[in-house]
Amino acid sequence: MERRHLAYFVAVVEAGSMSEAARRMHLSQPSVSQAIKELERELRVPLLERGRSLVLTPAGRALIGPARQALRAFEGARAAVEQGERLASGVLDLAVGPLLGVHPVVPLISRFHERYPGVRLRIHEAEADLEGLDSLRRGEAELLVHGHAAPFPRYRSVRLRMAEQFAVFPPGTTDLPAGGVVLPDLVGRPLVLGLARESALRAWAAAELAARELPPLTIVVETAHRDGITPLVLAGVGSTVLPEPQARQAERLGAVVRRMDFSFPRACYLLYRNSPLSPAADAFVELAAEAFAEPPVEDGPPPSTRGAFPGL
Repeated sequence: MERRHLAYFVAVVEAGSMSEAARRMHLSQPSVSQAIKELERELRVPLLERGRSLVLTPAGRALIGPARQALRAFEGARAAVEQGERLASGVLDLAVGPLLGVHPVVPLISRFHERYPGVRLRIHEAEADLEGLDSLRRGEAELLVHGHAAPFPRYRSVRLRMAEQFAVFPPGTTDLPAGGVVLPDLVGRPLVLGLARESALRAWAAAELAARELPPLTIVVETAHRDGITPLVLAGVGSTVLPEPQARQAERLGAVVRRMDFSFPRACYLLYRNSPLSPAADAFVELAAEAFAEPPVEDGPPPSTRGAFPGL
């Protein structure tokens, strides 16, 4: 089995057709088709169901993850030889879970790009809950920023620091306490929140309000589009909770921002497979551990990470 066989196979799967894969690789379609047939003959199983559209067979689905990992290992070995101690080039695939694309991902990438400007990063969207680990299992990404810690021995994780959260209100809001906001101050106000119904923060807020015999939060808009939350608040639709960078930006645009005088469960992790990583992924993990890792908690049990995403 040659490297080009795996490269052509992955290219066809990602492109969705032989012709598109050939176009992207600047090859003729017969060359790509022949390489796939050679791979199938060597493995003695069909990998693709050929028709109006290409569909992976069970064998093809089993191969695609290891094929991506093998190609990444090839690139990692070449990069290690060519680049020595400094990463002058390369590609790093990073998957990001819901509502984590701004913080801590932006400062992480900014620091990484400053240190390794020749490495190109490709950001993928990861599913919520444990389904987000599929991006690592299938080899689509080497690293994953997610709300769950590593759930199985074959994965490792670094817990990352989270930005402080602030309550953000529409322009002109005046009925607020002079100091910080407490949870009851949000009761009865229309809220615009990220789409994460099962988050630990939602569960925590519901339990806290029930214990105080207060009504639940009034959610008027839930959205998976994080960049739409601030415009909705500025338009007066409702209030929200945002990490400090976005909260300060909303404040500059006219929103009323208050510090929150209560703490709540938040968690974020950088996950990766417990196996050799490419030089770029190794460098990213090292940078995250040295500059963004959450200090270990010495007292008390470890915090729950089930569904723990930033934002309510």
